Amino acid sequence: MKTLLVVLMGWCLGALAPAAAQSTEQVSACIAHTSQNSAHVHIVKVDLSCPSVQLVGTEVGTAPTTVKNFAFRNRLNVAINASFFDPQYQPQGLVISDGRRWSNTRDTRQHAFLACTANNRCRIDKPNHKAEVDPHWHTVISGWQNLRGGTYVCPRGASTSCNRNARDAHPRTSVGLSRDGRWLYIIVVEGRLPGFEGFTLNQLARLYRSLGVRDAMNLDGGGSTTLIINNKRINVLPSRQLFLERSVANQFGVRDTAER
Repeated sequence: MKTLLVVLMGWCLGALAPAAAQSTEQVSACIAHTSQNSAHVHIVKVDLSCPSVQLVGTEVGTAPTTVKNFAFRNRLNVAINASFFDPQYQPQGLVISDGRRWSNTRDTRQHAFLACTANNRCRIDKPNHKAEVDPHWHTVISGWQNLRGGTYVCPRGASTSCNRNARDAHPRTSVGLSRDGRWLYIIVVEGRLPGFEGFTLNQLARLYRSLGVRDAMNLDGGGSTTLIINNKRINVLPSRQLFLERSVANQFGVRDTAER
């Protein structure tokens, strides 16, 4: 029975996994997707200088839902899960979608955020900083640890769970910006799979540094980690959740209207 289970598990992973080894595809004129580490690590590179690129957050009042539903509803080229959230699906940190701030969300020193204007001028909040809301922000999603200069940063006074989460290997969802603000990077790492547990946050931070990215941010991960490209789930979900996609509090996506 045990041998049969292993064989079946291997067959399921083979059927669900993306194509193996390094590969790059042009998702749209302004979006590229690269996979590496035997297709367990996914890097999406978005050219924010393209006037056809639109950044989209979950519409107020539509949570919870899956990333795939969010992507389909908004006709997105790329979509990921976003902020950490509580059992009532209340996102942690500041969340703004289409210029509207979600009720009961705010920035704290314990959170980081990615904030973008309607014309895709984006910034990642610096560590240990509490920001006032800028009325020009069109889309904001929040995370936990900053990934800066090749290492993770827990905020001052953070609980021990911050470092514990960082040091263990897990599935990861994250975003980063190039120094000139032109390129948005989305990195999604699979994990909790036979033979591949995921990345620590230092591994993730070093990957960003290898791409020339100094500032990045860790989003909700684990079983919530999901990457959808053109309405297809790209990453393999943890085997212990039977490959079922979770509903999450909010999402983040990219639409390239040049492809319409």
